[in-house]
Amino acid sequence: MEIVFGILKREEFDEVVALSFRAYENYEYFLNFFPDLEERRKVIWSVLYGTWRTILKKSHFLTAKVDGKIVGLAVLEDSQYKRPTDLQFLLHGWWKVYFSAGIKRVNAWVNMDESAGKPCHDYQHNGENIWYCSSLTVDPPFQGKGVGSRLIAFMEKYIREYGGKQLTLFTNSEKNLAFYKKNNFEVFDERDIAVRDGLKMRSWSVKKSL
Repeated sequence: MEIVFGILKREEFDEVVALSFRAYENYEYFLNFFPDLEERRKVIWSVLYGTWRTILKKSHFLTAKVDGKIVGLAVLEDSQYKRPTDLQFLLHGWWKVYFSAGIKRVNAWVNMDESAGKPCHDYQHNGENIWYCSSLTVDPPFQGKGVGSRLIAFMEKYIREYGGKQLTLFTNSEKNLAFYKKNNFEVFDERDIAVRDGLKMRSWSVKKSL
C-alpha cells in the first residue's frame, strides 16, 4: 500500500475532522464521559471542529493519504507553541460543545483533559526542543495496516527537521498504549482520573527521543 505524507491544506479541513470523528467515536476519552451515542457524536464533532479551527495556524497538521484520500492525521505543537485564550476557542465555535452536552458535564470532561495532558505539558515546558502530539488518528478501515507506524516515522522526521529532540503525548487506551510502546515510546507518567459515579479512567503519558 502506497502512502503519501504531507501537510494539511485548508481545503482538506472538513475531511480530517470527519476522519477523526470516526476514529474517536468509541474512544474511552469521550465514551466514559458521554455514554449516549448521539450526544457523544455531537460533542466529538463540536470539540474537533472548534479546537482545530482555533489552532490551525498555531499547530502542525500532518496527513497520510492513500489514493488521494486522507487516512491518517497527526496534530503537533512545537516547543514554541502558545495556547490560544478561552475567548479565541469560543469565537471559533467551541461554544457549540456546551450546547451539545451541558456546561457541567463538558467542564468535567475539560478537567479530565487538562489532568491527562498535564504531565506531557509540564515535561515539554521544563525541557528544550520538545514537541507534543495532541492528536494521532487513523481512519478505522485503515487501522492495523501499518499506517499509524509509518505516520509516526514521518512525524518524527518532520520534527527533527525543525530541530525537535523529543516527542510526548498521552493516551487513555491500553490498545493505543501497546501501539506506542511498539513504536519505542516509554511511559513516564501513569495515573487514574475520576470520571463519574466512582468510575476512573487510566491515563498514560509517553515520550520518545528522536
